[in-house]
Amino acid sequence: MLNRRHIRTKVIQSIYSNSVELLDHSTLKTYITKSSTTTLDLLYCMIDFIKEINIHFNNIESKKFSCSFVSQNPYFFFFNKLNQKSFKRKHIINWDLHLNYIMDLQSDFIELNKKYLELNKDDNESKLSFFIESYSGIIAESNMLYEFLEDQNINWVNDFPYVNSFILKNIEKIDIQNTNSFHLPSLFDYQDEVEFGQDLFNNILTNNEELKNHLIGRTPNWDSERIAKIDYAILLTSIAELLYFPTIPPKVTINEYIEIAKEFSSPSSGKFINGVIDKLIKDLTEKGLIVKTCLLYTSPSPRDGLLSRMPSSA
Repeated sequence: MLNRRHIRTKVIQSIYSNSVELLDHSTLKTYITKSSTTTLDLLYCMIDFIKEINIHFNNIESKKFSCSFVSQNPYFFFFNKLNQKSFKRKHIINWDLHLNYIMDLQSDFIELNKKYLELNKDDNESKLSFFIESYSGIIAESNMLYEFLEDQNINWVNDFPYVNSFILKNIEKIDIQNTNSFHLPSLFDYQDEVEFGQDLFNNILTNNEELKNHLIGRTPNWDSERIAKIDYAILLTSIAELLYFPTIPPKVTINEYIEIAKEFSSPSSGKFINGVIDKLIKDLTEKGLIVKTCLLYTSPSPRDGLLSRMPSSA
């Protein structure tokens, strides 16, 4: 769920929200860890939301009113059996006190249930298909839920697509008879990613002046004060990665930050970032400042890194 693109965005967001000069290494030590814990909190809140949906439709089930593809769906019920006690959560939402967010989705679930009843299939494959379609098309697309999560934690807006992707990718792999087949992650599972973020953050703080100097004269017709603040944060972070991470190929770096720019900045930012970084790579390589020692690193897939509410079909 937490991959390097996700971690890169967390570093950029911190630089964007704060002046680099005002950040310190004590902030660095805790920021990435706290931010990553926040992402996991959202995952567990969404698992609780799925549980509450199953409970709700079981409670209202009757001869006149039925949504059996939820109430009797083993994939919804599966989440009720998960043991989440191993992760120490900082944020818990009692969804039974916020049933309006489920009621808002109720009619959509009923309509989708009718569609599946008309197919006259009652096998597990159909029930899995219903879960995936209802999660991706109803839950993840709920504006009301999205705004509520944003109110709970502003960072959840960016975490939401990663959590959605994690749930959908893993539900397809589970054995519904074995709750251990759905791995509930903890921060320990992402130590490599967290350390990457801390190292990236550290290099930006330590070499801030050098990084800014590398940008001087690299943006024709634009001085640092006229470049969008988010674009400037993206450029600083990308230069740090180019210079201080010898195992990450330049092509990976440029592709990652172009995609991040497209999602977080203006429509033209991807092209702008591409042009600046491309020139930097050529110039810094000629000066011997970019030295790569290993090309074994692979970039996250587009599905993992997408920043819409749902993963793409890629």
